[in-house]
Amino acid sequence: MMDSRLSRRTLLAAGTLVAFAPRAAFAAAPAVDQRFLAALGRAPRPAQPIGDYVPVRRSGRILYLSTTTARTDGQPDFRGALGAGLTLAQGQQAARAAALAMLETVYNHLGGTLAPVTQILNMIGYVASADGFYDQAGVMNGATAVLIEVLGADIGRSTRSAIGVKAMSRGAAVSIAATVEVAG
Repeated sequence: MMDSRLSRRTLLAAGTLVAFAPRAAFAAAPAVDQRFLAALGRAPRPAQPIGDYVPVRRSGRILYLSTTTARTDGQPDFRGALGAGLTLAQGQQAARAAALAMLETVYNHLGGTLAPVTQILNMIGYVASADGFYDQAGVMNGATAVLIEVLGADIGRSTRSAIGVKAMSRGAAVSIAATVEVAG
């Protein structure tokens, strides 16, 4: 039987209404959270590390995030290497999804809000790359774009490295590590 509250839960996802958060709560959420939830397109899920590590470590006002890739049921949403089966546009989608997964980790760590985020300080993007693929920075533009879309340019634009690698865990196309500053 469907929970009666589900009929009041909404989120825009791929142009359709999807059940997930009470309308009143969604409307009352800070604008940054509304933008994040709309970009995510589904209910936030807790991080599920695939190894013996923590997804985020806080020291004072700084959050250090382990590498994150967009995954469903433990498997990467985007698999393969750029320049060998994956196009630049697909790589940018993978980077966008990885950045949203990274923000999801922050959102969950901060108790269901991104409002305390004051700056994405640094982002390192690892891009699975075939020999001869040299546009890792172009791939990572997908991640930067969604961070700016959700957080705004002043908070979302960070220092960044884009590193080509031969292969990643479980065949992921893009993984992102980040350092994030939060209020108080």
